[in-house]
Amino acid sequence: MPTPITRPTSDFYWIRKKVPLDLRPLVGKTEIWASLGTKDERQANIKIGAVNAAIEADWARLRATAVRMPESEAPLVPEPFKLTHQDLHALRRDEHLRIRNRWMPEPPTGFARLRMSSGGDEESLLLDAVDLLESGGYEASPGNVERLVPLLIQARREAASDVEHARVGDYDRIADLTKIPERTTPALDFVAGFEEYAAKGGLRGGSAGRTATRWRSKVKEFCDFVGHRDLKKMKTSDGYDWVDRLIEKDVARDSIRKVWIAALSATAGFLVERRKLDQNPFLGIRVRDRDESEADQGEQQPEQAPPRKAFTPQEARKILTATLVAPSEYISIEMAAARRWLPWLCAYSGARVNELTSLRPEDIVPYGIKLWAMRIKPSLEKTKTWRVVPIHSHIIEQGAEGQRFLDYVAARAKLKKPLFYDPERRRDGTVRHPQFHKVAERICTWVHGLGIAYDVKPNHGWRHLFKSVARHVQMDREVEGFITGHRPKDSNAGNDYGEPWIETMAAEIEKYPRYEIEALNHPPVPHKRRRRADFDVALAKAEKQKRKAARAPRG
Repeated sequence: MPTPITRPTSDFYWIRKKVPLDLRPLVGKTEIWASLGTKDERQANIKIGAVNAAIEADWARLRATAVRMPESEAPLVPEPFKLTHQDLHALRRDEHLRIRNRWMPEPPTGFARLRMSSGGDEESLLLDAVDLLESGGYEASPGNVERLVPLLIQARREAASDVEHARVGDYDRIADLTKIPERTTPALDFVAGFEEYAAKGGLRGGSAGRTATRWRSKVKEFCDFVGHRDLKKMKTSDGYDWVDRLIEKDVARDSIRKVWIAALSATAGFLVERRKLDQNPFLGIRVRDRDESEADQGEQQPEQAPPRKAFTPQEARKILTATLVAPSEYISIEMAAARRWLPWLCAYSGARVNELTSLRPEDIVPYGIKLWAMRIKPSLEKTKTWRVVPIHSHIIEQGAEGQRFLDYVAARAKLKKPLFYDPERRRDGTVRHPQFHKVAERICTWVHGLGIAYDVKPNHGWRHLFKSVARHVQMDREVEGFITGHRPKDSNAGNDYGEPWIETMAAEIEKYPRYEIEALNHPPVPHKRRRRADFDVALAKAEKQKRKAARAPRG
């Protein structure tokens, strides 16, 4: 049981507890301080039991949550280093240098001199030993603390003696610490540094988010490649050697830039900001594209068509026509609504699909009498700021009474549920696999099932098509950037002045020509469901394997 302690900045008693190593990535701290709310020592001893039990219960809940988290998504907690005899004396040297460098420029006299020479009481020595071990990546076990405390006492006495020699000008008698060997463990653990960056560096979703989950394994693989985890010993040449190895393994060069090297550089840059690292060794590493001269000169390379980004007008009409087919009775209400409205919202707004699948009823808001808009908020996507996007009048007008988009929004508002998914059907609550991402994936599968070619992204193709049409109808470039969330690359600070008025954006969106779909003038086509025979299932599997094989070279 911990004992109540006081702090110089407070009159109250406090409880101080060290956070266990396995929970630090989740808690984000190495120790917990909590006020006991009393200045009376007797009352503090009574209250500390309840506060301690509450902290332990909270840690037990965090451990239970971490157990349910899949292993691939859990923060990669580095195991403590083994404390060797050489490491003990390296820590003694570090403590000696810390005290000597602190007092030698202006040696203290009087009471300050006596306080420095005393070395501190037993409790402060134990706490300092725990701090020194944990900051170095060692386990603060009772055995390690017992081994380190005598060396701390020795370091403080020797440092005080050096400061006294400096005070009288006898610098020749100052101890030479260069003979003490370096520690055998990393001075700056790269894996632990990444976990700190994931928790405090502003990554979307934090330690359990999609980016952290993807980058975590890359940092670990790089440490395995160089053979150690000490970031202070890593060099730029190590990064280039790794790039060459990845290229030999046929990893896409764009992925090497944006994932493999980005993970290293971002983590090292964060540690430079925190003054734990002097220089980012991975800053400026370039991964050059493959030169055509590298190809075999004797082989005639087949000509390939330029890659597509957007749907063709024919493909767009085909998808929008399919949204008007009556849904199957075997799919949920939310998925039926996603098939009915998401393609139209994507087509007329150019928004990213996950910005739309995450919408809630309160995000659909009226402006004036006829205008309606979507409030797109920052989530796990590229969006960093809120923006309001007007809804095209063609979407508002579609459907019979009771079957329009705003009618569906009102129905979901009564249920207090998101527009395109039901939280009650959630299988897990991890940040990496949010439900609205699954909705987008299922819409992607549905679009491909309509016969849309695989050489264009089935959801992002709408965003590229919107930009193409916006140029064709000569939308105002600045206003179109407000609608899609893009800032023109050649814009200046004036682009951020003023407010993007909803009426101005609505006028530009109405320039987007309406999709004339014949099925809008007729009742919904009934859904036709045919039970597949064994031959159909085998054929579908063969086609899927064929598509995967075709996509592999591109990956």
